[in-house]
Parts: sequence; C-alpha cells; structure tokens
Amino acid sequence: MADKIENSKEVRFAMTPPMSSYLNVFVTGELDAIETKAAGTQIRVIATKGKAEWGRYALESTAQILQYYNDYFGVPYPLPKLDQIAIPGGFGGAMENWGGITYYESALLFDPKKSSAATRQRIYEVIAHETAHQWFGDLVTMAWWDNLWLNEGFASWMGSKCTAHFNPEWEVWLAKNIQRDPTRRTGIAKEVAMEGDARSTTHAIQQPVANEAEANSAFDDITYRKGQSFLRMLESFLGENVFRDGIRRYIAAHKYSNSTTADLWNALSDASGKPVGEIAAAWTEQPGFPVVMMKRDGEKISLSQERFTINFANAPALLWKIPVTYFVVGEKKIESRLMTGKIDPPQDGFAVANNLPNVAADRVIKLNANGAGNYRVQYDESSWKALLGALAKLNLEDRVNLLSDSWALVQANRADVSLYLELIGKLPRGHELAERDQIVNAFDYINRLLIGDSVREKFEVYARSILRPTFDELSWEPKKNESPRDSLLRASLIAALEDLNDQEIIAACQKRFEKFVVDPASLAPDLRASVCFVVGQNADDATWNKLHDLGLKTTSIEEKQNYYDALAGARDPKLAAKALQISLTDELPTSRALHNVGKVARYSGHPDLAWDFAKANMKGLLEKTDALGANTFAPSLFVFFSEKARADELKTYAKSNLPATSAKEVAKAVDEVEFRAEFKQRIVPQLNSWIERPDVASGR
Repeated sequence: MADKIENSKEVRFAMTPPMSSYLNVFVTGELDAIETKAAGTQIRVIATKGKAEWGRYALESTAQILQYYNDYFGVPYPLPKLDQIAIPGGFGGAMENWGGITYYESALLFDPKKSSAATRQRIYEVIAHETAHQWFGDLVTMAWWDNLWLNEGFASWMGSKCTAHFNPEWEVWLAKNIQRDPTRRTGIAKEVAMEGDARSTTHAIQQPVANEAEANSAFDDITYRKGQSFLRMLESFLGENVFRDGIRRYIAAHKYSNSTTADLWNALSDASGKPVGEIAAAWTEQPGFPVVMMKRDGEKISLSQERFTINFANAPALLWKIPVTYFVVGEKKIESRLMTGKIDPPQDGFAVANNLPNVAADRVIKLNANGAGNYRVQYDESSWKALLGALAKLNLEDRVNLLSDSWALVQANRADVSLYLELIGKLPRGHELAERDQIVNAFDYINRLLIGDSVREKFEVYARSILRPTFDELSWEPKKNESPRDSLLRASLIAALEDLNDQEIIAACQKRFEKFVVDPASLAPDLRASVCFVVGQNADDATWNKLHDLGLKTTSIEEKQNYYDALAGARDPKLAAKALQISLTDELPTSRALHNVGKVARYSGHPDLAWDFAKANMKGLLEKTDALGANTFAPSLFVFFSEKARADELKTYAKSNLPATSAKEVAKAVDEVEFRAEFKQRIVPQLNSWIERPDVASGR
C-alpha cells in the first residue's frame, strides 16, 4: 500500500464555473495528446496511444474555429483549455462536454495517407458544430428539454455557417449528408428535415418534454435540421449583421445561466426592430411548413399558401408568416416580403401582403432566392415553363432548389414525375456536385422502389443515360488541381451507377480492387470507399473473404468502416447472412454493430433477411446499444420495405415486443412503408409513360 501511495499522482482541478451537470466528463485511459494555443486558450487533441498525430487536422481546425466564434459571439471562449477527445469502441457520435468534447474516433481523427476528402469535410463540420455548443448550450443552457432545439438547431446552423466561411469550395449549404447511414435519409440537411416535416408523424421544433426519458426522442431531424434551416431563413430575412448583433445580446444577457426560445426572439427583436417572436411562433410552435403557390396574370403576380404534406390526408390547416424572397432572372437584386395571407385571390385585408409588385410579363420570376427559405414553391404552368427556359441564367443554389421542390411535388402527388424528369433534361451541361447528388438521391429512391417490377430495367437504362455522361466527363483519374467537389462526385457516381447495373463500372471497380490489394497506393483514398463497396455488392465467396480479412487486419478507422460496409452490401443472400452474423461478434465497436444490420437491410437488397436475423437475435443486439438505440433499431429496419403488409407486421410486433417509448419511431416507420407502397403504385405507370416518350427513348 505504501508503494502505491508513493508512486501515485495527485491531480488538482481548478474551480468549476457555473454549469449544467450533464456537461461534465471524466476520461481515463492510456492516452496521447498533441496541443497548440489560440486566442489564449490551450487546445489539445487526445487519443489512445499511437493515434494522437492523426488529430493534427482536428487541432488546426479547432484553433481556426475557436477564433471565429470568439469574434462572432462577442464573448471569448471562457475556459482556459479546450480538449477534443477521440473515444474508441462503444461511443457513437460526439458530445459537447464543456472544455472536454468527446468524439467517436472517425469523427475526429484524419490519416492523411488513407482518409478521404469526405472524411476531412465531415471532421471539420462536426468540430464546428460541437465547438459552437461551447457557447450555445454550455455557456448559455436551455432551461428545459423542450427548448433542446436552442442547443442543437443553433449549433447545426452555426457550425455550417463557420464551415462555409472557411471552406467555400465545399458548398456546405448544398452538401449532402455524405456519411453512409442506412437508418437515416440522406440529402441536403434542409431537404432531409422537410421530407420528415411533411409527414403526419412530425412535431413542432418546440415540443413538450415531461421528463428526461422523453428527451431521448427529441434528438431528431426536426430538432437539428429544421431548427438549422429556420435560423438560416431568419438570418437571411433580418440580415447577417443584425442577426449577429442579436445573438451577441442574447449571449451577453444569459451567459452562465439558462434561457428559453423567447429570450432569443427578444434579443433578435431588439437588434432588428422587427417582431421576430410573432414571425417565429408558427415556425417553432406548430408542425409542418408551407408551400407558396405563385400565379401570374400578365404583369400581376399573386401568392397564396397552404400546408405542404406527403402521405398525410386531411392534415390540419395551418398558417405561417413567411419571409418570401424573390428576384427577376437576369437582375442581381433580391427582394423580400413578409407574406401573412393565405387566400388567393387575396381577401380579408391580405391583398398587400400577398401580391408582389407588377413585373413585365416577359420577365421570369424565381421565388426563394438561393433556396434559403424553409418552404416549397409551386408555380403555375406558364411561370414554370419560363423558368425552364431560363435555367442557364440561374445559379447553382436556385437550380438545386428547383430540383428539390419539383421532386417533393411529385412525392406529394401535386405533380407527375415528368415535371421532375423534364427539369433534369433541361439543366445546363456540367458536373456540379449538389445538382448531380440531388438527382442521384431521387434515382436511388425510385430504383429501390422498383425492385421486382418490370419497369426497373428500363428505368435503369434511362437513369444511366443521365448520370454516365457526367462520370465520363470527370473520368476515373483525378485532374490536376481539381475541386474537392469533383472528387466527391466521382465517388458518388461510381456507387450510383453500380446500383443502376452499369457493368462497365462494376468491372472497372473489380479490376482496381485487385490492383489495390497488391499495391494500396494505386487507389486514391477518395475512391476506396466506393470501389470497395461496389466490389462487395458483387462479391463471390473468395472476394468477400478477402474484404473480411482486410477489415480484420487494418488499424485504420476509415479503412475498417469501408471494408465492413462492403461486406454488408453483398447481394448474394448467403454472404449477406454472413455479414449479419458479424453483428453478434466483437469485430465491430458496439455502437457500430446495430448499424451493420441496417446496412445489410438497405444495401444488400435483402431487408427481409436483416429483419429475420434481428428478430431471432434481438436480445443480444440490444445489449450493444443505449435506450435511444433500443427505441429506433427495430422500426429502422422496416423503412426499406415497400409492401403495406410489412407496416401491419411492424405494428403487430411493436405491441408485443417494443416499449412504449418506441411508439414515435414505430409510427414513422409505418408511415414510410405505407408511403413507399402508395408511391410505387402511383409512379410506375408515370415512369412507363415517360420512358416510352419518343424524345426520351431516342436520347438513350
């Protein structure tokens, strides 16, 4: 005992500032650290032995981000140190503990020799999000969980704003969710939130939370992404400088204490002189969002609004005060109006609010400038045709906004799929990442719906005719000084074209993988995930075993994820079954085990195998997750089915086997399955008609 005391080390901590108890963290282990100093703050990246140097990029990024926030918030980071801590094993994600932020290793560590551009971007974005929490969430903390969006929505918006400031080439506001995650929709952050917010299972940004257990269900896309999107729209309406001044007032007034949403609106109202609380109420206190409908009669332009819904019959009617922006194509000035009315033609005193100033009949109008607003737009036929003729004059943000809105109108049964596909055919030639990725996401959704239908092969031929020219323009080999967006798009198109049964792409991936096994340097890090994934989906026994062996041997966090994703994607049902068994072993960190089952459900094309496996092994699988994971796991496996009978099966299973706390997740999954079944029935004849059109057929 004496020897132990003599060889012990005593650590004394400084006085803790006033803070919420959930933000404390204590980390112990065999750790290494690298450090720097910025704006008087000691910054460290801490990781397990031998991995700290992979935190160099995170260290440099943190220093840059911290100084930006010191200026933006007007209150310097209040603690003497900021530790960024990489946690291996069972931790999934990141947590904004004050002064000691914890991350899953893949969200913080970057190996310059093996990590991709996508990983580099994700690390920066996660650090920017978590560091924003050091002010919004830590220095100023929500009064109760019903104001959770004040933490998460703001950190999502602020993190994206900071990332965009230092990395404009990433096109952050348009960037898709680049991490493969089969349990969540992928796409532009705003679009992911809007798709969920159009359903019957949505909720207001501010929602009642009775206790800590209920708070678990509040961590969703509405809280994070709708909150983020609304704040971006509000900043656009108030102006960047005015909005920042309001944030500074809010931070200064509530530092080291708690706050509510009303406190934020009051600060922004004081800074802007506008009734922010009145504008914001409908966006944060009621569910859903509007569609703005535009009609033209010569020079006269009238607007009306109604709730936008998908698969939600007889939805309660709601009204919003909408900060509408618009511009005349060819002119630089963006105009804005606060739309308060609902009826078109305008009535009850709303005429002024709902009518735009007259514009010459031959000029083209685009609503929702840069796609910054959290609303859909539906144009009358003449206005839509005019926009199609002016696409070359629109910027990328506005073209992506038109793609997103037109696809949403198709989903909502407000338009035939030809509206969306005609728009694609009229886009200017190019290889813009955000534009092509929006199309890739929609084509992927359609193609999976069509499994087992005779129209699928014809659709794949058509879809390849749209995407393959873009890939051929990029080519396999990176060009000197090419944009990071081109690297990301190349990788995205490889996976997309394989899904569309492009045999040339599949063969080229197999050839490159064979060379990579012998000479790893032969395959650029940006292509490794996609090439391995394509190889895994088309693997035979020998290839699957080779991928498995590589996954077992590698010490690279990113490489391991690439190999195991490839294993989960195998289309051979026997190999898919082998991939499922891995979830019961210790090969993967516990937080990744359940993800592996979901990946098999999505990528192998055998969601039935994944569900049968999960049912048979539910107890052992749930031992690998927390309460939130337990609520979402079973329902998440059903969202890849397109048969209504599966929705009924989930409801029956949930009654006997799932806790009451999973009810919201069950309802979301049931809604998605029922929508997919209805959408498939509706879209198949529409696709047949489109593909058989002479002008479309001749272009293939």
